[in-house]
Order: sequence, then C-alpha cells, then structure tokens
Amino acid sequence: MPATCFHGRASWTIETDSLRLTLLQSGGHLAEIVLKEDATVNPLWVPSRPTIDPETYDPEIHGTIYGRNPESRLLSGLAGHNLCFPFWGNPSPSEFAAGMTFHGESNIRRWQLIEECPGEITIEVALLESATKMRRHFRAQGHALHCESEALNLSTWDRPFGWCEHVTMGPPFVESDVVRFDAALGKGFVTGDSLGPHFAWPEGLSGCSEVPDFDLTWFSETAHGDMVNSFLVEPNRDWAYFTVFHKGFGLLFGYVYPRADYPWLNVWECNNEKMKARGMEFSNTPHHGTMKTLISMPNMWDVPTYEWLDARSTVRKRFTAFLHPVPMDYRGTADIQVGPYAFEVIERDTGRLFRVPV
Repeated sequence: MPATCFHGRASWTIETDSLRLTLLQSGGHLAEIVLKEDATVNPLWVPSRPTIDPETYDPEIHGTIYGRNPESRLLSGLAGHNLCFPFWGNPSPSEFAAGMTFHGESNIRRWQLIEECPGEITIEVALLESATKMRRHFRAQGHALHCESEALNLSTWDRPFGWCEHVTMGPPFVESDVVRFDAALGKGFVTGDSLGPHFAWPEGLSGCSEVPDFDLTWFSETAHGDMVNSFLVEPNRDWAYFTVFHKGFGLLFGYVYPRADYPWLNVWECNNEKMKARGMEFSNTPHHGTMKTLISMPNMWDVPTYEWLDARSTVRKRFTAFLHPVPMDYRGTADIQVGPYAFEVIERDTGRLFRVPV
C-alpha cells in the first residue's frame, strides 16, 4: 500500500468501491471517512489551521502556534478520530513536567505499517514511556470500517489503564439545528464532578448551572467553550452505538461497539469563533486523568471506571464505523440491531428499517 498525503502529512489510505478512509502515520488518527461519490463531505473534524507531526513539536519553535501546555503537542497534530491510551484526559503536573501530554502517548507517536492487503491495514506503535505496545487492524467493507485493537503490557507490573476512542466531528458536518445526535445512553454527570448533579441523556450540563442547560441531541446554537459530560451506556445492552445525521447531506454517520469494551461515552462540545466541534468519545472510563485519577473512584453506579492491564498480558477491543446514505427526512435513530451480516438501523417515530451491510 503506497503512502499517501493528507493535508501535507504522511498517511495511509484504504478503500472499498464506495468508501475511502485515511489514517495519519504520526498519531495514528483516523482523519477522513468519505463516500467516494462525494468526497467533500468528511464528518470528522479537521483543524482549520495547519497541523504537524506531533513528534516534531518543539515548544520553542511551535509554542506561539499550538501553545506550551499539556494539550499542545497533541493539538499540533490532532485530526478526526484519535485513540487515547493509556489514559484519557490531562496528565498530572509532574507527568507534564516529565514530558507526558494530553490523552496519553498513543496520539503523539509515529505508527508503523505492519501488514496490508486491499481494503485492510495493520499498524502498530511502541509506547516507550508506558511500556506498552498498541496494534490496530482496520478492514473496510461496503460503507463500514471494522477496527480490532490490542494493547500489550511489556512490563512486569500490573497497571490500571484508560482507553478512549475519541471521535470528533466538525464542519461541514457539524451545524446547529442541522445535525442530530442519537445514542443508547442513560445517566450522566459533568466530567470531573462525579459527586455533583446527575442527569439523563440527552440532557447536558455546562457546569455553569445546577440544572441541565443543553439538549445534546443537537449541536448547540449558543456559543460556548469546552463542555464535557460523561454518560453510562444503557445497562443490559450487548451492543452500544451512536449516530450523527446531517439533514442537508442525507448521511448517517455512526459507530457500533460492544458495551463490555466501552461502557462509557463522554460528550465534548465546543462552539466559538476558533472551533466548532463535537466529540462522541466511547471509553472504558469517565475519569479525565491518569492513574491517580483513575483509582480515586474505581466504580460508579456499580460499573468499573477503568480496567487493569496485567503484566505481560494483552487486552483486545473492537468497533465498527459506518457512513451510509439515508433519506433527507430521516427522523433520527431509535436503535441499532446487530446481525451477522448487517446493522439494522431503526428510525425514530416511524420504525423504518435501514440496512447497513457489514
């Protein structure tokens, strides 16, 4: 598979007859998922300013552009769907002083091509600071992308870990009153304040009031900075999902994944002059931080808030993403049933079925 270029950066591209997907070599981000018949509509967020490969970030050279804080190295190269491992969120002050960045190490290292064939690719990265190795196998089929990942602990120590698939969407797919978000979620709270008010999806709380002030079904019309709420996936489900429907494009973008792998979904939104973006981040943790944060509250609502990666052991997780045409009058997703050869997407209110071959 020849290397390609995405916004000036080295990448890999895999395709089906109808779908094209692009992975950035530095950071391993899924930066693009488009239907080839209209490749201008990429649901995933791509920054308006140029990005660089994060391993080349130097605060003395790039600090005026990307900043000199824990997020800066990550933001210098971030695009689309990124993997947060071995934690999600901010490092501690001592970890930042030692060189650790936001959302873990997997986002800032250069991934290596291990194996490829038409429509499939396997990539790998060594995470030296956390003594782990991550491998991802992507397989495209029809309108869907399957990903199977494994994390290997190279050390002789058991360790807690956070694993978050940080899916971020942006313009032209994110617009107020035009794009609808649906998900199989239940109770939630303001991330970082698990002892504060609790509410239920699709209610959202900015943290500036005591009662929910957002309807997360829609991208907010109100300008605001970062808002992060964490939700528990509905209990007793084998499969979780979220979908994003854009009325103007007639496209349904979504992810389906085992609830056992990712029992939490963290919703992040920003709407201001610099950025319009919505993150739907399915995760094994609602806690924003590293080991000290993870172990501070090991359970919420009788559900674990992190996992253990035992010495010399491997943990595996998987998900499927899809981008599928639907009618312009689509009313939203009531549920998704997982079959052996297709997802059956059930429309809200009407009960109409849309079959996505997988």
